[in-house]
Amino acid sequence: MVLVDSLVLLVVLCGLAWMSWRDSRDYAAFKKFDSSADRVRFYRRWTVVPMALFGVGGLAVLLTFGRLDSLYSVPVEFAPLIAPFEAASEPEGSSFETVLGMAIGLLLGLTITAVVWRRRLKKMSQPVVGDIEALLPRNGKEVACCIPLALNAGISEEIFYRVALPLLVLEATGSISASLMISIAAFGLAHWYQGLKGVLATSAMGALFFWFYLSSGSVIKPIAMHVLIDMIGLVIRPLVSQYLARRRASAEASEGALPAMPAGAATVVETEAST
Repeated sequence: MVLVDSLVLLVVLCGLAWMSWRDSRDYAAFKKFDSSADRVRFYRRWTVVPMALFGVGGLAVLLTFGRLDSLYSVPVEFAPLIAPFEAASEPEGSSFETVLGMAIGLLLGLTITAVVWRRRLKKMSQPVVGDIEALLPRNGKEVACCIPLALNAGISEEIFYRVALPLLVLEATGSISASLMISIAAFGLAHWYQGLKGVLATSAMGALFFWFYLSSGSVIKPIAMHVLIDMIGLVIRPLVSQYLARRRASAEASEGALPAMPAGAATVVETEAST
């Protein structure tokens, strides 16, 4: 049985490596798109394919192992990892306050980011980590397509990388450390199209999401945080940027609508006034 699990794990890891290479190639082509219709098709494909592979595929892995309960209960094999959280567990009923505090912190960060944008509009740059500027939507239709993209990324990727893949690695290797490190590394390398900085940043986020999973005992919390972060990055921030850009363009247009009086005309006015 271990041999079968090891072979399955090898196939899965090879498949993830191939997907990372293909996504990098596709993203390089995407950056050259001028047509919004082409960009919209790309967003839709990057929504449907991961949904099938990570969402449905992750659920299939859990169903095969008979571990669907791992979505709302951390597997007993991870007991050594959750022991520190149980020792420092919060009083019952405080989880809502924790989530509320995180939401307030993220909203505060968004407000600060908006202020930074206002000062940097001349360069039209956004504070992003990794090569993802081309991925940001440019108009309302693209923003609408990024909403399901962000939702699916948060749900499907958390099911696969935080629950299904760690369990598969654990079944194949029997090592909790390998389960943790391989799943986090795979999550980071899946974002290779963003460049090295993007890989490092998403690996760190993967570790944080794993901490959310272990500390809360459910995949719901990392899903919620992942969706919120992606919605801010792919939907809210571009909308704020587009709004500020429109305001600046409107202000510049208003200033341009008041042309200066020609020098000759000013001389005529002064002459008539003197007579």
